[in-house]
Amino acid sequence: MRRAALLLALALLQTVPQAVQARPPQALACAVIAAPDGLDAQLADSMLTLDETRSKSAMDTLHTLVDRCAADQFLNDKEREAYFGYVLGRMARDGLDPRLKAEGIPADLIDKALDIGPGNANNPATQVTQGDLRRVSTALSEAGKDPAKVTPVGWGLITAWIAATAQMFDALRVLD
Repeated sequence: MRRAALLLALALLQTVPQAVQARPPQALACAVIAAPDGLDAQLADSMLTLDETRSKSAMDTLHTLVDRCAADQFLNDKEREAYFGYVLGRMARDGLDPRLKAEGIPADLIDKALDIGPGNANNPATQVTQGDLRRVSTALSEAGKDPAKVTPVGWGLITAWIAATAQMFDALRVLD
């Protein structure tokens, strides 16, 4: 009887390290899947503005979703905070992508110019630098799009894309 209890305890302990390992995609997608329609656009708007009162409702909704998913995944406080950052960045990118396309700026061009994406450098970023914008400008030129013809709205979208992407990948480092 004692041996069976010990074996059961060991089997349960073997499941604990999974919280430290990389999260499966479906766990990371929990809040994204549960999000109401339009939240991605609202979060994209929050990346484009510094007005916290305008983005409060979207952030409150996101916190509720993240808290629910984090509880289901037994995330600790640090992981919960990182998960919030991940979902914010990912959903903001989802909302920014069609806006970039409407401006004639492919999001993958930005990612490639900055070495962003699976298997790439994904350098941590605390802010968007002039060097980042210069690399995007060069990539636009090489793709046949005159960077001087990118509107201020387009540059704002590029900057928001970079910030959302940095948010997402910085958070993934904590969750992995």
